[in-house]
Amino acid sequence: CELFGAEILERSVALGGTVTGEHGVGVEKLNSMCVQFSPEERAQMLQLKAAFDPAGTLNPGKQIPTLHRCAEYGRMHVKRGLLAFPELERF
Repeated sequence: CELFGAEILERSVALGGTVTGEHGVGVEKLNSMCVQFSPEERAQMLQLKAAFDPAGTLNPGKQIPTLHRCAEYGRMHVKRGLLAFPELERF
């Protein structure tokens, strides 16, 4: 059921829609944000969150998928055996 839900969200993004809705992003939708937003956009979101929540205490790990989470979800692109931006810290 969760995989089917993710397929629906990713199809929505492919057709020009978004992952988020009026209730925001919860645990179920978090992985699909790896499809909708680029690594640069996710980094900007994390920087903004850090500015308002430097201790990371507000809803930790839910709003913005980390590089580690996107890699686990299989949404990191490897071309010719090389990762894009190899200087970034990996898990």
